[in-house]
Amino acid sequence: MKKIIPLSFMLFSLFSCKDEVKLQGTWNAVWETSPESFGKIADIESFTMNGKFIFLGDSITIIAHGYKGCVFGVDTIEHSQKWNIQNDTLYLVNETNLKGISYFIKSKNENSIELQLMEDIFIHLKK
Repeated sequence: MKKIIPLSFMLFSLFSCKDEVKLQGTWNAVWETSPESFGKIADIESFTMNGKFIFLGDSITIIAHGYKGCVFGVDTIEHSQKWNIQNDTLYLVNETNLKGISYFIKSKNENSIELQLMEDIFIHLKK
């Protein structure tokens, strides 16, 4: 009996530890939404936008390359702040540790992450 308990604990520990996808580094990002979500908006021609998510320690920098006719905006923006993951959500966190924007993690592996922002915005990350 004394041998079974440590062996059971060791097996439980091995099976309960899952390999976490390493987020550190630069990920190419594509934001995408459906035209149906926005109806007819004058001068909007594109419903995708390219950019990057750069994870460095507990900091994230998001770069989004807007352009004329893009539903997401016309300017390139760059924003850095802290981040963390809880369960199936990637949270951006401000200086006072309040959670800001949250991305639902639809799927992730070593080379690809699928995020969802609100109901109709999807972000595809690729290494």
